[in-house]
Amino acid sequence: MQNIKSRQTWAIAIVAASVLTVAVVGVFIFYSVSKGDSRNIENDRSLGNNNSNDGNLVVGVVGKENSSIIGNIASNNSWPGEIISLDNLQVQPDREGTILQWYVRIGERVYAGQVIGKLSRPPQTPEMISMLSEKFEDLSSARASIAALRTYAAKRILQLQQLRADTENSNKQKMDLLGSTAPVSENFLLSSIESKKKLAQVILRGSIIDTFPMMYGQTRIPPLELIYSIQPKPMFGAIDSSLRNTLSGVLSDALSDLKDENAVPEKSGLLYFDTAIKLANASVADPETLSEESLESLKKMLIEDQSEFIEVLGEIKNMEFERADIQRESIDTLAEIDAMIAELEKELAMSEGEVIAKEKAYESVKGSITGGYSIVAPNGGVVSSIMKKPGEFVGPGMPVAIVTAGGNDNKLIRMRIPNNIQKPKTGELLSIIRPGFRTDVQKARLIGVGSSLDNDGSYMADAVFTELTEWPIGISVRVLASLNSSAVFIKHSSVIWKEGGMPSVWAVSEADRVFTKKITIGRILGDSIEVYEGLKNGDRYIINPTQNIREDMLLGDAIKTTVSKDGEATLPDKSGGHENMPGM
Repeated sequence: MQNIKSRQTWAIAIVAASVLTVAVVGVFIFYSVSKGDSRNIENDRSLGNNNSNDGNLVVGVVGKENSSIIGNIASNNSWPGEIISLDNLQVQPDREGTILQWYVRIGERVYAGQVIGKLSRPPQTPEMISMLSEKFEDLSSARASIAALRTYAAKRILQLQQLRADTENSNKQKMDLLGSTAPVSENFLLSSIESKKKLAQVILRGSIIDTFPMMYGQTRIPPLELIYSIQPKPMFGAIDSSLRNTLSGVLSDALSDLKDENAVPEKSGLLYFDTAIKLANASVADPETLSEESLESLKKMLIEDQSEFIEVLGEIKNMEFERADIQRESIDTLAEIDAMIAELEKELAMSEGEVIAKEKAYESVKGSITGGYSIVAPNGGVVSSIMKKPGEFVGPGMPVAIVTAGGNDNKLIRMRIPNNIQKPKTGELLSIIRPGFRTDVQKARLIGVGSSLDNDGSYMADAVFTELTEWPIGISVRVLASLNSSAVFIKHSSVIWKEGGMPSVWAVSEADRVFTKKITIGRILGDSIEVYEGLKNGDRYIINPTQNIREDMLLGDAIKTTVSKDGEATLPDKSGGHENMPGM
């Protein structure tokens, strides 16, 4: 009996010890978990943990889920494109038929008008025969017209050339008669102008010879160097003595100009007559040396000589004007004749060209009806595409090949950007890859984006390669947005909506502070959502936020709000011991 009681006592003691041990272990584990929250958060930061654990609060890192492609970050911002050239020229046959043969290959350089292929012979229909007959009739009419025009133009041009020569000779003779510049010393006939010049010299010289003895009292005119040493008679200039001193100088200038037999002493002659007449009018008669009748006779002589001298000068001016008019009219007439000859030559050349064009048109139609139709290159360049194979039927105007006039260097990437993604900006650098060549990545710069949508709901855009590439024209490519312009992705469960419908997330600072950050969102792809603005790769955010999270809360306190002793959420101290560290 005593042994039984002893055993019960030990059993109770063992149970009590076991209960106490479990309680101690539970308390230790609870505090260990609480103290280890911060360490778990640091592990999340370093490992980029972005998986939810039964709805608990977890920190995610932006960009950790993205995979890579060589030369670009593989976002969902990619779209199809095509290599094109602005210098592409389509080869389009003028009629229908079957492609018989191509004489060139893609990448081969051709010249304008080169035959690069051949179409089959069409059926001999009445319409074809009628068209060939009309072309031949037009050609025959053009040939007859050009033959008549050649004969007429040759004769007319000959007549105009003769008229031109006659006009030029006639005007030259008129000008020579009016104004020959041949020196008097040579045995040439004087022209009208030269005759009048001689007459003016004779009038001036004769007047000086006749009046000098009356005014100076000497029968012989002294040499020029002695003219200034003599003075007119005392009665000359008795009323105005200043004229006496002027006459000698004026007389000397007139005699000096008369030495040049080919010049008209116009200025000095007019000045001499004007001074001499004034001097005579300022003189008085002297019974011993100059009577009243002699003085009046002197005045009359000077006035008549002056009048005759001025009249001759006027005739010289008129003949010089006439000579200038003849020269101008000669130039105008010769220019009109030259223009008439040029017009005839132009008309003949245009008619010749028209005949050549009709001959080529006839030969082309004849060749296409009686034989195969030649496909020719519209311009020089490189054959960048052949769209129809031998044996395929084509219609008139249907593109069968493309010739790139500027070569394969002048390329563009034309792309269709979907309207439900963030549109890249002009100048951004894009990555271009070819299907099947994943490692062959080229860079291109965006040069323009359209402002309206096409029928497929996409924006048309163009880009140019930054470096020379040998990719052929017409191939399809894939365009990848640049790293800077690509949207980042976060968990859809992390987005919270503030007042006014503004999407935001609970972001985590470097000091483990929780704060609200506004974002601009785009497409929803699975459990992720695009973010265009507000977040970048490497930023931390809370994936499954609760309603109890508050601004500037410590990350560890935010986690503690999810569990309390009685199973309800609790709000910890907002400051968390960091009152003096705002934004941390």
